[in-house]
Formats: sequence, C-alpha cells, structure tokens
Amino acid sequence: MPTTVNPILIRFGGAHKSSFSMNASELNQAASSILRRAKEKAFYKGLPVYFADKGKIMAEYSDGRIEVAKISNDVARTLRHSRSQRNR
Repeated sequence: MPTTVNPILIRFGGAHKSSFSMNASELNQAASSILRRAKEKAFYKGLPVYFADKGKIMAEYSDGRIEVAKISNDVARTLRHSRSQRNR
C-alpha cells in the first residue's frame, strides 16, 4: 500500500519551502532562526529555554546562565519512561 508523505514546512522560522527540499545550509539557517525566535519569545516572558545535553536537562536563561534544570520526581519518572519507550 503506497504511503503519502505530507512535508512539514518550517513556518516558525520563516521558511517558504519544504524541509525535505532544503539543503544542509538551508536547514541550518532555518534551525538557527527557529532557535533564535524561540529564545526571544521565552526570554520576553521571563522563561528559560530547556534543552538536553549529555543526557541532562539544561535550562538557559536570558542572562546567559546555563544550569542543570531542577525537575520534580514526576517529571523525572516521565522522562525515564519516555526514554525506555524509544529504546524498544
């Protein structure tokens, strides 16, 4: 049975074409734009941006500080469960 693929356009970053048809340079430019705009929006609201680095959840703040995020036990359990599901 043939599968139809609907490409996801990277609209948040302002791309005007499918990510499937972008070359590496265009993808990097779109990713940089998306990250910049996400940081602007989060920092404007006084919120950090969260990302993973070497298996740890990190938080980046508007003043440039980057710290290991403090997460609750519920969140830690959810992350462990999510990782175990991906590794199946």
